[in-house]
Amino acid sequence: MKLKSSDFAPRMTALQTRGDPPPQAVLLFGQDQGLITTAALTLRHATLQESDTDFDLETFFGGDLNTERLLSSCRSYPFLASRRLVILKDADQLSAANVQAILHYLKRPSATSLLLVLAGNLEAKHPLRKGFEGDDTAWCIPFYALEGRALQQWLSTQLQQERFHVEPDALHYLCEHLAGDTRNSQQELDKLMLFMGNKRNIQLEDVLAMVGETTTYSGFGLAAAITAGQLQEGLTILEKLLESGEEPIALLGVISQRLRRLALCAEQLAQGKEPRSIAAQLQIFWKEQAQFFQQSRTIPARKLADGLLYCLDADRYLKGGATASLPAAQVMERLVMRLASRLGNR
Repeated sequence: MKLKSSDFAPRMTALQTRGDPPPQAVLLFGQDQGLITTAALTLRHATLQESDTDFDLETFFGGDLNTERLLSSCRSYPFLASRRLVILKDADQLSAANVQAILHYLKRPSATSLLLVLAGNLEAKHPLRKGFEGDDTAWCIPFYALEGRALQQWLSTQLQQERFHVEPDALHYLCEHLAGDTRNSQQELDKLMLFMGNKRNIQLEDVLAMVGETTTYSGFGLAAAITAGQLQEGLTILEKLLESGEEPIALLGVISQRLRRLALCAEQLAQGKEPRSIAAQLQIFWKEQAQFFQQSRTIPARKLADGLLYCLDADRYLKGGATASLPAAQVMERLVMRLASRLGNR
């Protein structure tokens, strides 16, 4: 059954107040893993008492799924609770054979189990999504990234629940800088509320002091500046990150990961794959996609390969494997300069 994210709360209320028939299986998918996690917890608490979870809750993962074990768990009778809860995470990583096995199960699902399937982005033609949408005993609910008024309302609600008031210009800034996934946004709000202490009125200068720093000066911001060829900005971000105690080896990992993702993206674009499908697979936030795809199309593969070699060279120095010894900060500065100069000159 095809539903909207706004249908979830009313459906849950109807289950608990009117006694409507519960679904046999639920698929929650989309960009916003924060909202998906919240919905999954709501279903868990509605299905099981915490005291029953040791016996009637089992979790599986799509990347290394044993289908026989999953289906056996779904068909087992509950021990303490009235229904078992079987959770399948990372369903977007399922093999085609495993997807078909789950769809076959949906034709005759167990009445004493709830199969809860969680996934990232799934295309409209994805067989798992189509199978759940076409089944009257199942729910299929997408959770897309919040934007505009929806994001503003979510931010206001989260802050109001903790008894904070946010000024309009501060709320506007939060909307501009905390988009993509409410899981990440919640982490930034938690930092902001901790920063506020006993002060309950959040003003723009409070947001600029806390959220602006944490979102701009991050490993991801550093990697994006480097691949955009922004040398001075890259060095500024690096300096602030090192001053705040970030580990050079961790920053190196973020940089090399972006180079690899750009190379994979370019390869898949050349194969004719849809950008939306690539963005889902590589987990590229929607607000970052325009810059990311532009870079993947314009940076030559040879330069990305050179960049990964530069990262390997830096890794050897940081781990003490190179003959010459340099301070970690100097190794990273040299890497930023080499990468930004190489990737920016295109």
